[in-house]
Amino acid sequence: MKKIKVQEKTNNNGVFQVLGMLLIGFAIIDFAMSWMGTNLTAFLGPLSQFTPLAAGLVGAMFLNFGNKSE
Repeated sequence: MKKIKVQEKTNNNGVFQVLGMLLIGFAIIDFAMSWMGTNLTAFLGPLSQFTPLAAGLVGAMFLNFGNKSE
């Protein structure tokens, strides 16, 4: 009888994927709310116009990091 070794893969990057999805979701909501006249990140001053872009890019990087390591 021959024994077969099975290597179990664990995915420890679930946190990065969830965080990436949350950041992308925040970016979409922030962008939509800014078109409706409500600034969610007014405390950042003039930088608040770039927060949807920044949050979306960081979220995409987290999603990409989670996919690359598998």
